[in-house]
Amino acid sequence: MNASGRGRARTLVTAIAAVSAIATAACGGSGGNPPVGAPPASGHTAAERAATLTWLAKTSRIWTTADFATLGQVTTGEARRAYQAEEPQNASAPIPSGRKPFRLTGLSITVPCHRGPETTFVAYADTDVFTLGQSMQPAALVFQRTGGVWKLAAVVNHSSGGGRTRWPALCRTGAGPAAPVTAPAVLAPADYGPVLVRTLDHASTGARETAAAAAPFAVNSFFSGPGSINVTSAQQTRQDRAGGVSLVTRFAPAADPTMALPLAGGRGYWLVGVFAQTGIHRCAAGIRKATWPDGDSVGSPRPAVVHHETDTFITTYTAIDPLRSSGGPVTLDGFFGWPLTATTS
Repeated sequence: MNASGRGRARTLVTAIAAVSAIATAACGGSGGNPPVGAPPASGHTAAERAATLTWLAKTSRIWTTADFATLGQVTTGEARRAYQAEEPQNASAPIPSGRKPFRLTGLSITVPCHRGPETTFVAYADTDVFTLGQSMQPAALVFQRTGGVWKLAAVVNHSSGGGRTRWPALCRTGAGPAAPVTAPAVLAPADYGPVLVRTLDHASTGARETAAAAAPFAVNSFFSGPGSINVTSAQQTRQDRAGGVSLVTRFAPAADPTMALPLAGGRGYWLVGVFAQTGIHRCAAGIRKATWPDGDSVGSPRPAVVHHETDTFITTYTAIDPLRSSGGPVTLDGFFGWPLTATTS
């Protein structure tokens, strides 16, 4: 894996990360106190704990040897595509030296309420996997059972809560209701992707967010304030225009189905949706230097004159989806982003 990601067109990725990135003190091993804000753990999670540590060990091997042969054994969906995006950068490089295995501390596991066989669990921990060894950060790791094997499917490395990571309390197997709530929520899982795409596309224009435009989503720190999507998008758009570059950002739901994990007390669901984010930069006159107006390097390989660049990211947005009877909005509360491709012409 390679720490050199694409810098430009990360408007939404960096906007949310800047607001909510939380570096924690690093400790060795997989023990320690649970990560800040982790919900109550489930009992009898030896198999899930073993699966998490197997994922960590194999991910560390990929990192230290640049050998991606085992990524299909421990990843699926969004996580698999994030790993695959790093593979080409390592294929022709010499075996890295000096890379240390990744760390994970404070592991806490919740097995959500479910019908039938268990297909999902969430591992909460502090880890340096998604900073590529640079710092420890809290993460919620969503594992799914695929072909009889637990694999990492989605990652959330930010949760809301006034600057502190606070993950929503999920309904736990063996505690409280034995099955997901059946009352209708504000958003059906199948509607989450298309409806959020509309809101994200609007926010990426840099327009001031209103409750009417954002509905059914709450106008929280994702959409309002100095580090919000809207404000950061507006700032980058002004920089690009001043340099003769136009920027358009668009979203689309990924093929992965939205996961709807029931909240404790039958209060609704924690929605986990995966999206593709595309940033398209155009410059009629062409840029004859190594950087665009916003200061980040253009894609590599770099043509002498760049007229067009497209950057693609995979992103995950989570939201608290309350019951329709509560009358409350759907609230974005978590995020993950990873660069996939950058093409220039």
